[in-house]
This record gives sequence, C-alpha cells and structure tokens, in this order.
Amino acid sequence: MDCFKYCTRLIHTTHDSHTTNTVFIVYVDFGSRSQGYDTPVAVYLQIHEIQNSTTISKDLANILASKEFSDLTLVSQDKIEFNAHKILLCARSEVFAAMFRNDLEEKKTGIIQIEDMNSKLLKELLNYIYTDKKIPKEMAADLFVAGNKYAMSGLQEMCENVLIETMSVDTAADILLLGDRHSSGRLKSMAVQFAIKNIKSVSMTKSWKRLRANNHDLCTDILEKVVKERL
Repeated sequence: MDCFKYCTRLIHTTHDSHTTNTVFIVYVDFGSRSQGYDTPVAVYLQIHEIQNSTTISKDLANILASKEFSDLTLVSQDKIEFNAHKILLCARSEVFAAMFRNDLEEKKTGIIQIEDMNSKLLKELLNYIYTDKKIPKEMAADLFVAGNKYAMSGLQEMCENVLIETMSVDTAADILLLGDRHSSGRLKSMAVQFAIKNIKSVSMTKSWKRLRANNHDLCTDILEKVVKERL
C-alpha cells in the first residue's frame, strides 16, 4: 500500500549528556511494504535542535524588566516597588498561590508587602522566579531563607549547594544554625561534619560565638561528638 511507502518509524530518542539543547533521534526507513521489505533498508541519525530553555529565560527576564502586563506589586523592606505577574508567582510558589486563592488583603489590593527583604534581595528572588538563574553566592543564605518562606524547594536546593560548596571555617557555624532553624537536615549534617573536622579553628570564629549565643545545645552536641571521635 502507498501509505507504507518510505515509512519512517521513530525507534529511539536520547539526550546527549554533554549538551543542554540537542536530542539525537534515530529513524528507521522500512521502505515499501509492497516491495516485501521486512527489515530496515536505511538507518539514519537526525539531530534535532531543541530550543534552549535559556531563550525562555531571556524572554521572561525581559517581561520582568519591561513591567508590561504586570498585575501585581511587591514592596520591599526599603519601600522599593517591583512590578510582577500573579500567574508566574503562583506557579512558582504555593505560598503566593495561597494568597490569591484565599480572601486575603493581597488579593484585594494586588500589593504584597515583603517586609523582611530589602530591594536587592527581593530583586534576586524575582530574577530566580522568572528565569531560574544562578544566585549570587554572597546572597545564598538570605535566599535560602526566602526559599523556605515561600516553599520554593528548587531555590532552597540551589542555595544549599552554594552554601555547602563555599563553606569555610568562618561560615560553618552560621550555616549550622541556618540549617537547624529551617529544618535542613542536609545543611545541618554537612556543617556539623565540617565543624567537627575543623573544631579548633571553627570554635575561634565570630560565627561560633553567634551559634553559642543562639543555640548553646548545638555547640555542646558538636563538642561531645569531637570528644567521642578522639577517644
């Protein structure tokens, strides 16, 4: 039958782990059934370029910057206003979505007061919401708190990775306290391990003093683990 002539069948797709935007698709040409072909007569590889998600990120970043079609205003701690789009915030955060599902003040006014974030931090939060862009390393701790507040697990994970990768003698105790306050077992575990391994240096830092002032029990637990490991 003519409908089988030069029939191509998609038999395999695979994503190349070395690139973010190429999918290799293998097609098999079975030729014409009327000619009695039961086996492939041609195998060929096509490379389909899938539009990189970076393009979408750029488009959304432009929308955020242009303020066009915005239907929401976020006001930072220092009274700087940011125009945003309700649908995007609700899609990215269940906390934002709950504000507009329920009869809250934000739903009536279209204004959200973000009283615990300055304009620099709020700007980076919005950049992440719209583009999934990498966060500034120096803001990882603050954005981790924001991710926790707005139930944004992707942001929290990104911040955790940065905090763990950049952990140092001076920051370990602060990261431990952060992980404990926001129920991040991963942060807490990595910080405890680092502190135990470098206890002499860590215990001399300002961050250790802050930890001792805010959660003396955590300090005691670490010191007890150090003693047990060295017995």
